[in-house]
Amino acid sequence: MGAFTIYHWLILVLFLIPVVHVLVSSRSHGGAKFGWFLATVFFSWLAYIVFLIVTQGRKDAQIL
Repeated sequence: MGAFTIYHWLILVLFLIPVVHVLVSSRSHGGAKFGWFLATVFFSWLAYIVFLIVTQGRKDAQIL
């Protein structure tokens, strides 16, 4: 007992994916990035989906 099981790691990773992506993304800057960070911390995937819809990616980026 007390060991960090694979389920705990999975939940931790699933929580951290949106938060980390918002922090390293170039879609927002400054105070907006901090606001998106707080939103993803409190509302996780719901705020992350809104982040992806509201903040458009770079238009000049090539998709391979």
